[in-house]
Amino acid sequence: MTLILSILALLLGPLIYVAGEKNRVAQRVFNILIVVAIGVIVFVHIIPDAYGHAGNLAIIVAVLGIVFPIVLERLFRTAADTAHRLIVILAALGLLLHAVIDGIALLPTSGSNLAYAIILHRIPVGMAIWWSVKPNLGTAAAVGVFAAIIVASSVGYFVGDFALQVAEARSIALLQAFVSGSLIHVGIFGIKHDH
Repeated sequence: MTLILSILALLLGPLIYVAGEKNRVAQRVFNILIVVAIGVIVFVHIIPDAYGHAGNLAIIVAVLGIVFPIVLERLFRTAADTAHRLIVILAALGLLLHAVIDGIALLPTSGSNLAYAIILHRIPVGMAIWWSVKPNLGTAAAVGVFAAIIVASSVGYFVGDFALQVAEARSIALLQAFVSGSLIHVGIFGIKHDH
């Protein structure tokens, strides 16, 4: 049941975001909520977990994730939109890894409080995906990201212990730290900006 509720919450995110698109105040509130949600996910879940598995190296890699888009933009100033698309793709891959871990957290053995927290945080995650992927890569890509997250969560839920062993690998933690840095960059600067 928790897996189904988490999927419904994820899919509710874009509906809420689209409903508020016509209203400037609602859109501003939703944008702030998305940035705050990204910050909470990164600083409360992903970075501490990566630090737990990879130590100080995870922090260094996260900083590199923040700096990487800036360096990429400077190297390819004429291809800035392409650089932003790459960052969005990296962020989506990070969300997939996080979705596997979320699927594990939805298992009955993980405890109901954690499962309900995962379910609730899926709403702003859905909003953030729609906000960042759809304008840059299109509706089909956004739908693909949602489908991939649902599949990744299901894998985590149904494979459980094996997925947990994979998710705890140091290399996965470092990848998540790097992607977290990219998410921080997107949260601070937005998808389209000039430095």
